[in-house]
Amino acid sequence: MNLLNAATYHGISFFILCIGVLPFSVTEWAGNSLASLWFAIDKKHRQITLDNIRQAYGNQLSDQQHRDLARAVFKNTVGMFFEHARFRRIHPWNYSKFLSIRGLVNLTIARARGKGVLCFSAHLGNWELVPTIGHLVDIPISIVYRKLKFPPLDRYVKERRSATGCRMLTMHRALDEVMASLTRGEVAGMIIDQNTSNRSHGAFVNFFGRKACANTGPAMLALSTDASVLPIFTFRENGKFIIEILPHVPTVRTGDYPTDLKENTRIYNAIIETYVKKYPEQWFWIHNRWRTKPVNKA
Repeated sequence: MNLLNAATYHGISFFILCIGVLPFSVTEWAGNSLASLWFAIDKKHRQITLDNIRQAYGNQLSDQQHRDLARAVFKNTVGMFFEHARFRRIHPWNYSKFLSIRGLVNLTIARARGKGVLCFSAHLGNWELVPTIGHLVDIPISIVYRKLKFPPLDRYVKERRSATGCRMLTMHRALDEVMASLTRGEVAGMIIDQNTSNRSHGAFVNFFGRKACANTGPAMLALSTDASVLPIFTFRENGKFIIEILPHVPTVRTGDYPTDLKENTRIYNAIIETYVKKYPEQWFWIHNRWRTKPVNKA
C-alpha cells in the first residue's frame, strides 16, 4: 500500500473512531446531512436507485413515494457506516443491549448435524453485523467477501471484520475454500444479492418480477455437500438491530443438475426478496442488481 493509501486508511480509522465517541444525536444529524448531500449531488446512483425502485414497485407507489424511499435508502447506507463506529462496544457479554439474535437455535441444530452450515445473506439493514455473529456466540465462521475497489477502505473493512474472529475468504478463490470448510463441518457465509456479471457463474431468476443474474455458487455448494443452508438477515426494528437466522432451507435434488442449480438459486433469491419487501428502505437499491441481461436467442 502506497503512502497516500496508508494515510487515507489511517484517516478513515481515526474518523470512525471519533464518530464512535460522539453522542448519538450528533452522529444521527451528521449522517442524515451527509445522506441528503449525497442524494442531491450523486446523479448517477440516485438515478439507478430510483429506476430500480420504479421497476420493482411501479404503480404500487406514487412518484413521491419512490423518491422518499430512495432518500431513505441513501440515509440507511450512510447511517450504516456511522453505526459501524459503535460496533467496537458490542461484546459477547453485552450484545443484548444493542441487538437481538433471533433463531439462534436454528444455527445450533444445523451445526449439530456435523455436515457444515452454509449461510447466505443480503445487503440489508447493517450487513456488517453478519461477521460479528461468530464472535458474539463463540462459533468460528468464514465469510466470503468481494474486495472493494478503494484500497484504504478495503483494508479497514477487512481488518474490522477479521477483528471479530472471522476468517475472510476472497471471492476469486472462495468456492474451494468454502467447500473445504463445509466438509470439515464448519460455518461459512456469503452475501448473494448482487448482480453476477459473468453469466457462466450465474442463473437468471425472477427478482421483483424482473430477470436478475444471480450467483449460483451457494446452490452449487449445497448440491455438492450435505451442508445445512440457513438464510441470515440483519435489519433495524423499533430502534434496535435484529439478526434473524431462519431454519434450514431444504436443497432440491431431482438428479437434473442444471435444473437443480437454477431452482435452488431461485429459492434463495425468493427468500431474499421477501425480506427486502419487509424492509425496503434498508436494502441497497443503489446497486444495479439487474445490470446483466439475458441473451436474446434468435
